[in-house]
Formats: sequence, C-alpha cells, structure tokens
Amino acid sequence: MTDRQAHSRSRPGTVGGAGHAKRWPAYLGITGLLLFILVALVGGIIWYNSKKSSELAIAAAQRLMQEADEKIIDRIQLLYDPMYAIVGIASLVPELTTPTSDEDANAKALLLRALRVYPQILSLYVGFDNGDFSMVTHIAGDKSGVLRKQLRAPPDAVFANEIVNVGPDGHANVRWVFFGADGAVVGRRDNAPPFDPRKRPWYGAAQKSDVVEHSDLYIFASSGEPGFTLSRSFKGPTPGVMGADLAAVDLANFLREQRITPGSTAFIFTKAGEIVALPDQARIAKAVQADGEIKAMPPKIADLNDPVIDGLATAYRNQPMAGTRVYDVAGRTYIGRVTDVPPRYGRDQLLAIAVPVDEIVEPIIRIRNDTLLYSIAFLVFALPLFVTLVVAWIDRRLAARAPWPQFRDDE
Repeated sequence: MTDRQAHSRSRPGTVGGAGHAKRWPAYLGITGLLLFILVALVGGIIWYNSKKSSELAIAAAQRLMQEADEKIIDRIQLLYDPMYAIVGIASLVPELTTPTSDEDANAKALLLRALRVYPQILSLYVGFDNGDFSMVTHIAGDKSGVLRKQLRAPPDAVFANEIVNVGPDGHANVRWVFFGADGAVVGRRDNAPPFDPRKRPWYGAAQKSDVVEHSDLYIFASSGEPGFTLSRSFKGPTPGVMGADLAAVDLANFLREQRITPGSTAFIFTKAGEIVALPDQARIAKAVQADGEIKAMPPKIADLNDPVIDGLATAYRNQPMAGTRVYDVAGRTYIGRVTDVPPRYGRDQLLAIAVPVDEIVEPIIRIRNDTLLYSIAFLVFALPLFVTLVVAWIDRRLAARAPWPQFRDDE
C-alpha cells in the first residue's frame, strides 16, 4: 500500500511535466493573440487620435484664417473710414478750399491736427482747376525715410508743405516749407520741380463724381512710392479737388504681421489678376514710364513667380467664389481662403490667405510620434511581466482542470 501511494504521488509530477510540454503551444498561441489584440488596440487608438487631431487642427486653422481675414478687413476699414470722413468734410470747409489756404493759419492747424491724429494718412492736399496746389505731408517715422531724403528735409522737420502757385502768365512756382512737431517753420526749399495736380489720376476721377473716390494703386509724385488716394471734388469760385494719401506700405506692414504659421502669407489681388498688396513691399507695384509721367502698374500675379500665390489665384479662377479651398504646390498642400474686400475700400479686390497644411498638423504629428514612442517603450518594458503573468495564470487554470490519473489495484 505504501508503494502504491508513493507511486501515485510520483505519477502526477510526471504526467504534469508532460502536460506542461504539451501546453506550451497553447501558451504561445494565447499569448500571441493577446499581444496582437493589445498592439492592435493601442495602434488603433493612436491612429484614430492622430486622424481626428489632424482634422481638428485643420478645422482650427480654417477658423484662424477666417478670424485673420476678418481682422484684416477690420484693419482696412480702420485705415480708410477716417480718411473718407476727413476728405468728405474737408471738401466742404471754405478755409481749406480756397487758393489762399496755404496762407491761412487755421487751415494749416486743421491739416496738421488731422495728420497727427491719423498716422495712416501720409498727405492731405487740395488742388485747384487753375493749377494751384497745397499739400501737407507727414514725414516723421520709418515709412517716410525715402521721402525725407528726396526732399532734403531738415533733421527736425516733421511735416512738409508743398505749395504750387500759378501766376497770370501760367508759370508755376513750386516750393516746400518744413514744419516741426509744433507747427513752427524749420526750413524752406524754393525752386522745387514742377507739379500739376490736374494731371494726376486722383484729380480727374474726383471731377467726374460728387462722392469720395478711391483710386487704384499708383505712384506718388512726391516720394515715388506706391499708394492710394481718396479724393472729392468741390465747387466754388475756384473749383478743385480735396485728397488724402494712404501709402501701400501700411497695408504691406499689416499683412506681414498676419502670419498664422511661419510659412503662411496674406495678400490682396484683383479679379483681373493684379497684385494690390503683399507682405513684401518691394513687390507691391512696379513703376513704368508712360507719356512722360510716372504711373503705377500693379504687377500681375504671373510676374511674381510665386507658386503659392499663383496656385491660390488659379484655384480661385477655377472656382470664383469666396471661401476656403485646398490646393497643391510642388508636392506641398496648402489651405487657401479668399474673401471679397468691400468695394468701398477697393474695387474688385480680394483678400487671400494661404497656409501650408504640414505646418498646421506638424504639432499633431509630433505628439503622435511621441505617443507612439512612449507606447512602444511601455510595451517593451511591460511585455515580459505581462507574458509571465498570463502564462502563469493559464497554467494554473489548465492544471486545475486536468483530471488526476486513475490507478488499478494491481499497480
């Protein structure tokens, strides 16, 4: 009986060892299945999160673009609306609309005050049908550096007054008077180059209208730089036109600040395919010589050799409606948005913003890659413990279910 009991105690160990060997394929299969499920689950979660995060990033970028173009339109309104009001009101003020306005201290004070309060106004002036002209220009600040050099303005000059008086013989006397910040005269320049306001584009446009007119982009005669003019005609003993200049550099500087990402750009172009404003001031317009007068011809989009701008303009031409669109340039995908500029601030003008998609989703991709790396590292460190625990658990479950071997009495 003792031998049988000893024999029976020894048999389960032998049978269990053989059972372990037979169960190893099952261990490996179950463990592999669990690992596959775990990896698929983790990978699926990472992929889904990455996909949704990218979609959310693009949607957020579209909202930012919409906010940016609304901000730019608001900025354009803030630039122009005071100028519309000033030109409209000034054309009704007798002190400003008489040929002797350059000698009127009150008229000078009004013009200087307007230029101080509204720095976006480069110049305020009045031209008359007899050829007389008086213009006060704000020459302080970085944007007037070229003009100060051309006028040979004194260092302490803040304002420059160009005065044109036409004598009975038709000869025009042109001179410049320079004022300091307080309006006191700090310098003069006689025998300046001739100037006839009646030949300027803003003059003829205003004469044909009884409202404030907005000029196309052209070159200012005083500085040789591009800009826009608001002008309105007035009646009286000597009819004429009141005008105000806005330098294109103001729009360019503001557009340059509206960067959603480092590679994004904002620009204004016309439905005819001409560029009106760019972040790069040097490409805003190119001057051409025509009929002995310097005029501005806004560059065509094709002349810029900028595939990003050309791609968005082409996408708009293919589908001429405001809104967001996606287009490719040299293997890179961009999101572009085109919005109509109100006609009051530019006829047939469009505001466009282009943003590279990869710069939008790059943070999402970086987070996804970091998440994937950390997940893999976690699996590598946790996998041995996981396999050990799973195998031990399976082994206990199978051992508990295995029947003990039966022995006959003669054993």
